[in-house]
Amino acid sequence: MVMVINMFKRFIGASALCATLLVSALNIPSAQAAHGNYNPMMPRQLSAQAASADYTYGYSILSGHAIDTLEGPNRYMWYLNYDILDHYVLRPVAHGYAMLPRGVQDSMGNFFNNLSEINNVPNNMLVGRFADSGTSLARLVINSTIGILGFFDVASHIGLKYTPMAMTTVLGKGKVEQGPFIMVPFYGPTTARDIHGDTIDGLPFYALSWPVTVGKFVLEGVHNRAQLIDQESVVDNAVDPYIQTRDVYLMYGENKVNPIAEGEVESSDDFDESLLDEIDG
Repeated sequence: MVMVINMFKRFIGASALCATLLVSALNIPSAQAAHGNYNPMMPRQLSAQAASADYTYGYSILSGHAIDTLEGPNRYMWYLNYDILDHYVLRPVAHGYAMLPRGVQDSMGNFFNNLSEINNVPNNMLVGRFADSGTSLARLVINSTIGILGFFDVASHIGLKYTPMAMTTVLGKGKVEQGPFIMVPFYGPTTARDIHGDTIDGLPFYALSWPVTVGKFVLEGVHNRAQLIDQESVVDNAVDPYIQTRDVYLMYGENKVNPIAEGEVESSDDFDESLLDEIDG
């Protein structure tokens, strides 16, 4: 996805350069007149009409300045993911996983949280949370050793709080907007920003052999899906499940970046925080 976006940007840039050279070569009078008094070093002076114009092309601006420009294809992908893959594959597997003893499920959750500390250490540092970065490093060392590869969360019992920080949140705090909302087959809801962030966060695991990497993501997906069983009725009974999932996903993601702007999500009665965490991945 990142490669496709980069190729598209290069294509647009090359096209614009060719068009500029063509206009200059042909010496078109209208082009010269339009740029006669133009100074690229000065701020643009927009007319009142241009300044108040709607450039969203009919699309609603969502949280994080995301735009659902692909709603048509996204709804088809929602049908594939939720009505087919989840209903006939992931949901039955998740319900079977939920039959395991609670202690086993908790240990699996601890294990995946411990793996995420690999990203929490640098990500917390990038946003200036040096104390949280140090805590994440201490948790990684303690839980990976005394906690037996992270299956036991020993660090929490001695007062070291879990402080997750995803790269997509780091990008958001760096003023990177959400971009287009995308419903990816077999992956679920995401945005352009989240795709880049998730790709970066996944780099430490891509270095492993592909069976280990695939196994890690599959097991983590099943574990996360099992935590949503109690919330299935919220989506099943929604007037428009696609819109509800999209809006909650975007608001919660932006709430991690700017809790003040999106603080209303924290007091939502329809979705609890565990559901939002699992949807966000």
